[in-house]
Amino acid sequence: MHHKKHNKTLHYPKMNRFISYKNKFQQWLIKLIGQMLRRRKTHQEVNIYQDKIYQPVKETEQYDLKVYGEIPKQLNGLLLRIGSNPIHVTQPRLFDWYLGDGMLHALELQNGQALSFKSTLLATDQVQQIKAQAQIQGFRRGAHDVVNTNIFAHAGQLWAVIEAGAFPICLDKQLNSLRYQLFNSDANLPFTAHPRKDRQTGHLHAICYDALKCKNAYYEVIDEEGQLIHFTEIELAHAPMIHDCLITEKEILVFDGPITFSVKHLLQGDSVPYTWNPKKMMRIGILPKYADAEQIVWVELEPCFVFHAANAYRTDQEQIIIDVLVHHDDFRHAQYAAYELQNAQLERWSVDLATQQLHREVLDSQVQEFPKIDERFTGLSYRYLYTLKFRHPEAFNQMCIHDLLLKTSIPYDFGLGWGVGEVTFTPETVESAEGCGYLMAYVHRLDGAAAKVAILKVNGLEIQLQAEIDLGVHIPLGFHCNWVNDFELSN
Repeated sequence: MHHKKHNKTLHYPKMNRFISYKNKFQQWLIKLIGQMLRRRKTHQEVNIYQDKIYQPVKETEQYDLKVYGEIPKQLNGLLLRIGSNPIHVTQPRLFDWYLGDGMLHALELQNGQALSFKSTLLATDQVQQIKAQAQIQGFRRGAHDVVNTNIFAHAGQLWAVIEAGAFPICLDKQLNSLRYQLFNSDANLPFTAHPRKDRQTGHLHAICYDALKCKNAYYEVIDEEGQLIHFTEIELAHAPMIHDCLITEKEILVFDGPITFSVKHLLQGDSVPYTWNPKKMMRIGILPKYADAEQIVWVELEPCFVFHAANAYRTDQEQIIIDVLVHHDDFRHAQYAAYELQNAQLERWSVDLATQQLHREVLDSQVQEFPKIDERFTGLSYRYLYTLKFRHPEAFNQMCIHDLLLKTSIPYDFGLGWGVGEVTFTPETVESAEGCGYLMAYVHRLDGAAAKVAILKVNGLEIQLQAEIDLGVHIPLGFHCNWVNDFELSN
């Protein structure tokens, strides 16, 4: 594996016990003030998050799972899903979906068998206090004690993450929470829910922000052993929410959009005090990998916002191609994650590096979100993209395969009684061509009955159901989903 060489001494803020204690007190104070402010809220927002498909569940372990079809024997590992599962909802009309207690769901597959399914809460201090159990190890940081957005493998371990300041939580293969930490580093820095792994180096590249230090972002690189090997601070003017980033072979891309921190929304008691800022343009920062912030080049475009980005790559013509799901001025709905109330469409942005001009092309105007690719092609030219779409307004219930070369797509419908979460792709073999492998997803009954996992065999635009696993229990619709092979985890 190629390693990036770093000759300069790395200077970064370091965590210690005193800072951690101060952060814990700060979290308690923010929570107390937030509760007081929320009591003053009088408006009644539309609250779809008490519907049956979102209802929280208790921790569970299931065995003797019913399997329909044949599970591929080469799928040995964990299908992981994470999301919001608040233990206590004292004011259902004010249920804040984004900041509910994090819960992990894991289906273990081995040699063609579905061995077990497990749902377990992340052992944050808040959760452990409710359970009357000991706190896990590690220092604390950030404005809140919630980790609920994404989970993946790195440096031989599992990591659950969230944006805006909190440390990741490290877990073992049995989903036991072990510690809070910025991977294996001693840094006192925020992280993101959406790092990008460079497949050539094994390094994680991330653009992160801290809700308590609003007017900057941090470019961080974590090596394959979990150490921080690069850090630079990017000064920003409007305190933006930065949910995602992308890499090419040479650059990291920063999405500086018009959803920004709002004191007004904070004082109104909104737990996510960010709002659409009509005074701000959208811009993309192009920064060479491992470079300092002074080298960033900004390219502006019309106001819009990117929650989730698909992929980016350089062309032979010295262009950068950027495929993104583009939202417009509707964050008043997005505060409650109501994607069905938005108009997110698939676009391709082409940046001419010589002129710094950007061209926008709508690839698919239908409402869709949660893009996934064959991650062997992260930062490289690629062909196939997988997104979720609506056939009816209650939940995503279609998966769509986009052939970006032929500019066509094909849907796969899970049926009107079902809602599907984010899909994840794994190749049939390490040598398989792009798009030849399996798509896996958790699929949820809209009436709150037992969920299932679907395994779809795909080859380009060809798609067929390979297997379904009845999980026997309800799972609330949640956030992100990833497949983790056994070889990615240490024993």
